[in-house]
Formats: sequence, C-alpha cells, structure tokens
Amino acid sequence: MAKQILLIDGNSLIYRAHHANSYKSGATYLSTSNGVPTAAVYSFANMLWNILKNNDFYDVKVAFDKGKKTFRHDHLDNYKAGRSETPEELIPQFQLVRDLLTAMNIQWFELDNFEADDILGALTKKIELDHEDYEVRVLTSDKDMYQIISEKTKLLKPKSGTSELLIYGIDELKNDWNIAPNQVPDLKGLMGDNSDNLKGVKGIGEKTAIKLISEFGSIEEIYANIESIKGSVKQNLIADKDTAFLTRMVATIVSDFEIPDFKIETLNLNLQTFHDFLVKYEMYSLAKKIGFAGAKPEKALEIKIIDRWSKTFEAKENFIFVQSLNTNYHKDKIIGIGIVNEKGNFYINKTQELIQLNFFEEFSETNIFDQELNAFLNNPNLQKNTFDIKKTITLLKNEGYEIADQSFVYDMMIAIYDLDSTIPSEFAIQTNFIDKTIIVENDDIFFGKGIKKTSNIDLKLKAHFIVKKAWLINQLKPVIIQRLKDNDQFNLYQNIDLPFGFVLKDMEQTGVKIDLKELETQTKETLIKLQEIEKTVFAMLNQEPDDQINLASPKQLKKMLFEDLKLPDFDKGSTGKETLEKLKHLHPIIDLILEHRKYSKLYSTYLKGFEKYIFDDQKVHTIFNQTLTNTGRLSSIEPNLQNISIRDDDQKQVRKIFITDETKTFYSFDYSQIELRVLAQIAPENKMLEIFRNKGDIHAEAAKDIFKLSSTDEITPDMRRVAKVFNFGILYGLSDYGLANDLGISIPQAKEYIKAYYESYPDLENWKNKIVEFAKTNNFVLTDSNRKRYISELKSNNYQVREFGKRIAVNMPIQGTAADILKVAMINIYKDFVDQNIQSKMIAQIHDEIIFEIVNLEQEKVLPIIRKNMLNAYSDLLKITNKTEEIKILLEISESAGKNWFDLK
Repeated sequence: MAKQILLIDGNSLIYRAHHANSYKSGATYLSTSNGVPTAAVYSFANMLWNILKNNDFYDVKVAFDKGKKTFRHDHLDNYKAGRSETPEELIPQFQLVRDLLTAMNIQWFELDNFEADDILGALTKKIELDHEDYEVRVLTSDKDMYQIISEKTKLLKPKSGTSELLIYGIDELKNDWNIAPNQVPDLKGLMGDNSDNLKGVKGIGEKTAIKLISEFGSIEEIYANIESIKGSVKQNLIADKDTAFLTRMVATIVSDFEIPDFKIETLNLNLQTFHDFLVKYEMYSLAKKIGFAGAKPEKALEIKIIDRWSKTFEAKENFIFVQSLNTNYHKDKIIGIGIVNEKGNFYINKTQELIQLNFFEEFSETNIFDQELNAFLNNPNLQKNTFDIKKTITLLKNEGYEIADQSFVYDMMIAIYDLDSTIPSEFAIQTNFIDKTIIVENDDIFFGKGIKKTSNIDLKLKAHFIVKKAWLINQLKPVIIQRLKDNDQFNLYQNIDLPFGFVLKDMEQTGVKIDLKELETQTKETLIKLQEIEKTVFAMLNQEPDDQINLASPKQLKKMLFEDLKLPDFDKGSTGKETLEKLKHLHPIIDLILEHRKYSKLYSTYLKGFEKYIFDDQKVHTIFNQTLTNTGRLSSIEPNLQNISIRDDDQKQVRKIFITDETKTFYSFDYSQIELRVLAQIAPENKMLEIFRNKGDIHAEAAKDIFKLSSTDEITPDMRRVAKVFNFGILYGLSDYGLANDLGISIPQAKEYIKAYYESYPDLENWKNKIVEFAKTNNFVLTDSNRKRYISELKSNNYQVREFGKRIAVNMPIQGTAADILKVAMINIYKDFVDQNIQSKMIAQIHDEIIFEIVNLEQEKVLPIIRKNMLNAYSDLLKITNKTEEIKILLEISESAGKNWFDLK
C-alpha cells in the first residue's frame, strides 16, 4: 500500500473544534484557572489525537491562514466581507493551536498573501510530482478543496466531530455535482459562494450551474455557445460575464509556488512535550488519555455485578447513580444502577424483561420487582447520595419503587451548580470542573447519539461506566462540601437548593390536567385561522396553488418581501419580528404574516404540539430545570409551562386547556413588583422604600419625577408607561440608545430623562457604580443568599461585551435574590403541607407566580399558610443565610382563583 500523507486545513479544524466545545448559552467557556480560553485548543488536540491514533499516516502537515488580506483582495475588495466577527474567546487560541502542533512535533505552515487552501494545494501538487509512492489525504470540510482531488488525493470530510471521516474522491464528486475536480472553479464562477462573498452570475444557483458545466465543460465553452442557451439564464450570463470569470479566478486554488522548509519525513510525535503542553494548559484529562505519565492514574474499580440487591450490601451511607438515556426522565427507562458504599461497588444489571411503569400507573405485583432494593430505597435511616435527586427518584418511582425522600441527603449536581452556576449540569463536565485530572466520557459518546443511541453495550464496560459515577460522587463529596463552606455557600445549598429539589419533584409528579376537548377545539380553530390567513395572502399576491409560498420559510419570505414586493431591506434580508414591525406601514401583507407567525407558534407549540406531552393520566408532567439559569431562576421543558403568553388575548386562550376537577380550585399567588422591591432593599434606595411603605404607585411616582410634574394627577398613561420602562430598565441595563429605541424618542431626549430619573433616585446610581466596581474587583456578584454569578465578561477587550458584563452585575443580585425569595416561600409552604397532611398541591411556578391546586374543603386552612409563607419569605431567606440586616420593604402578593388557568389572570 502507498504511504499516506495527511494534510490538515488548520483553520477549518479549529473552527470545528470551537463549535464542538462551545457549551450551552450562558455557560462558562472552557479556560485555565487564570482565565486563558482553551475550549477550541482542547477539542482540536482531542480530534487530532483520535485521527492519529485510529489511522496510520506516514506524515502530517497543517496549513493556516496567516492574515485577513491575500492576493485575492487585489482583485476583489470585498472578498469574504460580511463574515461574522471571529469569537473573541477564539482569537488567542489560534496561536495556542500552533504552539500545540510545535509541541507535538507536527510541521505547520502559514504564508503572507496566501490562504491555507493555497498552501494545501501547493503541498498536494509537490507531493504528487515528487513522490510517486505517496497518497494524500486532506482533512477539511471546505468544498473549495474539491478542486485538488485527483487519483492520488482524496479529502477526509468530518461527519461527527472527527470520529467518523468520509473519504471523498473523484467518484463522490461526480456523484454529487456531476463534474471533474478541475471544473470546480468554473462551477463556483457561475453559482458564486456566499461564504466568501463571491457573487457569481445572478439568478444561477447550484442546480443550473451543474447543468451548464456538465453540458459545456467550462465557462469559456458556455460563452462560446451562448446563443444555444435560452431565456433568463442566457440574459443573466450575458449581464454578468465579467463577474463569472472574476469569480472563477478568485475561487481557484493557487498551487504553483514553493513552500519554504517543506519536507516529507516519518511522523515522530513528541509525547513528552505534547504532554507538557496539555498539563501547562490544564488539559489533564487529555494528558491521561494519551497514556503518558503525569496525570493522576485511574483507580481500578472492583465491581460486583448483581441481578438483585441484598440486605447484606447495605451501609449507613450509600452513593447511588441511576442511569437512563433520554432527557425526559418521566418517560425514560433505567438501564443500570450503580451503588457504592463501604461494602463495595455494586452494579444492578437491568435486563430487558423488566417491565417499566410510570409513577401515575398502579403497580402490579406480577412484574419482576426487587423487593430488597425497594426496602433499601424506602429505609429513611440509610442515607443516599446521588447526582440529580429529582431525576433519580422519578426514574425509580416509575418502576414502582417506594422512596424515603428524606434518605436522599446529597445532590452533587445541585452542589456544583451552587459553586458556579455557569458550569453545565453534565456529569462529565462537573467532575472535571472539580478535579481536572478526572476523565469521564460523556453519555453521548458512550451510549451514542440520536438513532445510534443504545444501552446494548458490553456488560462489564457499562457496569464500570455507571458505577464509576457513583464512586466519583463519593470521592468528590468532601471536596465539594468544603468548597461550599469556604465560599460561605453551604447554607444556600443545604437549606435552599437541596430542599427545593424535592419541592420541584413533587410538582412534576403531580402534573397539570388537560381538557382534551378544549385542546381539540382550539387546535381546529387555530388551523382554520391559519388557512384563512394563507388564503388571503395568496390572493393578495395573485398566486396560483402551484406557486404558493411557504409563509414559514424565511428564504421564501425574504424573496417575496424584498424582490417581489420591493419592500426596503432594512436588516440584510432578515424577516424577524423587529424587521417586520418596521415594514407594517408599507404593506398590509405584513400584518397578515405576523398573525400567521403567531398562530403557527400557537398551533405547533401549545396546541397540536402539546398532544405528545399528555400522559395516560390526562396530565402534562413538565421538567423544571433547577440548575440551568445563572440567576437561580427556574425554566421548564417538555412542555415549557413558563412561556405561555398572558398578554396576547388569542394566545392567552391556551390557558383554558389547563383544568382541575370539581373538588379542587386553582389559585394563583403572584408577587407584586418583587424585583423592584428587592432593588429598593439592597441598594438601598430611600425614596423607593418610602413609596413601597406608603403603598404608592412606583411607576406614577417615577413619572412625576422624570417629567417634573407637581402632582401625580397630571400623569398621562404614556408618561406612566415611560416611567415603567425606566424602573425595569434599571434591572436590565438602561442606556440612552436603548431607551430612545424603546420609546421612539431622540437620544438627547433620552439622556435628559435619564438625568432626571437619577436626580430623583440618587441612591440607585451610587449602588450601580458600587456593584460594578465590586464585580470588576472580585470577578463575581452575590445575591442575598450568597448565590454567586461569575462575570468574566468584565475583563473582555470588547466594549460591547464589557457593557453586557455590567448589566449582568446589576441584574444578578436583584433577579437572583427575587428567585430565592420564591424558593424559600415554596419550601416553607411545602413543609407545612407535609407536616399538616394537606392534600392540596403546588403545581407550577411561572416567573413570580406560584400556582396551586387547592382542595375545596382545605381552602380555609391552606390559604393562610400560603399567604404567611410568601409574605415572610424575604426575612426567612436572610435567617437561612445568617444575615442580620433589617427588611425595610413589604412584600405584596396578588391572588386569583378559577377552574382553569385562564381565570387566574
């Protein structure tokens, strides 16, 4: 076999690495302890190591772009213009990747005036000419590189990360585009390339370009036979002839130049310097993975695989991990249980013969059932420590097991969330956050993703993977608890977030009943409205049935608005709501599109889309995310109960589908302006405090000050609206530009309003300045419960990012404290309900509102309990965290009742 040389498009791979390791929105980007971003470098190194380990390449070379300007800009000024800015956290990693390659002893190249594509082209040509016994493989996802394919050169196209590489050669190109490699620049000359800002010939897309090149062979031949081409294609070709040739020239990879210092030699990785690099940048798990000394050796676990639990395995303190595969644990199955204690490391093997139940179904004794495990789980004296108590208990209850909730005393997921809320709540990431020498494979890597996901894995490997998690919960618990105590956050964890998990578990399992008939009626009515809107739009456009556009398609909508109707394109082809709002006065079709979008969301998300979430008990059982937001606020999924509109009259109708039975009534208790009250308390802002003490209208009083009125009687509704924007603008980052945009006024006028506002509330401006300075100094801000939000944005070189960091610094103490007030109220209400054997239930928390399903016969007893705990929650919060400050504001709640959620507002 010929020796294979691997050439790598370095820029392509580092961008792929960056996106592969960019965690969910709002989460911390992987970096060293002193703040050097390393996520892309880590993923780049991991991908490269996997490629080298799984293949036998004789040598490896990497090419990079050196600068933004190349010879192509001499021909086309706006070449690659319009590309999004390079993410700020990625910029320093370009050099780090080069340093990584040097450490590995892999040769890399960059040259002035040339792109990485050109370097790869030149390297390929050199190897093909000088080394007959070599073949070239080029790792890239760039279609421009199709033109260097030959009998000896093929591309490696990553399909998933770099774990699966598709070999792409002449046959594959012929199958996809029906052209040869040397025809790729001709194809680009016709159809252009948006990613490089190459226009090509107007009106000619990929399909037409392929047809033309297949028929004529080249751009020259197309123009030589232009008279044989008909219609608009001919006219477009004639009009854009110069552009076609220019685009082809710019899209052609240049390969006729020498690469200094290039030489082929046997790949000789330097594992020592590679390891040193990984350790220097705290990539300990990867250092361990390459099998080189320096990282902490993995402890060999002795695991006992069992089919049934036994009383002889029990211990006073136990660490348990229940493994499932899917996000929605209400519908999921247990595939294995790991239990670790002083008696050993146990894996309970789950076989396919076990019949899964749901917590709302009656348990049948005919099912195979582990009675000893049930006794263990239901024993309140045997302590259990786990990861995600809510999920663990629900999965076990779904199988019919009885659980002593109070025996679950520790939740690693919640504890780490309290240490740093920006860390994603995934086991592998959280363990590495606590100890960077620990490597745990992600579930998606171990069990597969999507349709490839399976639990049908070698039993010993699966047992080790699951038991290791229980073992790590045990190993890391003392470290985590000590960190919480050192950070003065143990009370937050032990007395707020841990007990709150049990409140949410109960709410989820209680669920909310759905009126199936009302749901069916609204679904049909909404579908009819959508069809009527579409009919009106198509009539307005004079479209025949075969020509009707898809109103949900941004691409088709863009063409209809900006090409067919010739409406002004304010936002580079955007068809978002803000853009459409600007166009409303120009054409009546815009209102119809907005209506269609509203009803489409209603139909797909809350009506037809709701059907899949309804269980056999005629209820929806949402999942409340306790450890997702950085502020401590809740979110919910499957379904999202927190995003049902209460402002739009049509969307509000959906709330009618949530019902209760005749023996119960829904009650809503909503905190009134809780965030403004918290702001008045923590600033403290004396004027605001006085308004709240006197039960005044905070927005009217602010309007009076902003507009310099002598009496609140002079205030118009518009003035109050402006004041409301101000009051809440304090919470979410008030700026003169944003205010002018929101209110439709000039920036100078906005500046005047802001000046007047802060003159009336001077304590607010002082507090904002202090909290931002605290955040800059300490890199975090705190809520009244000592919940931390780390704010790396304040150290950014980007002005906009720093300004965003300031807004976080101001908002977090307010919103986070408000969120914790709700948590404390709910915890205390839940405790009182349990202690007094009350059957009424909390069923949802939506922003500042708590919804209850109250048994009619319990109303006299229950309502005072709710009111007392909600009104006292702020002072109770301070007691929990041992704060001695006086609560100067009174919390207020509004109440409403009804047989469905629609009646609650």
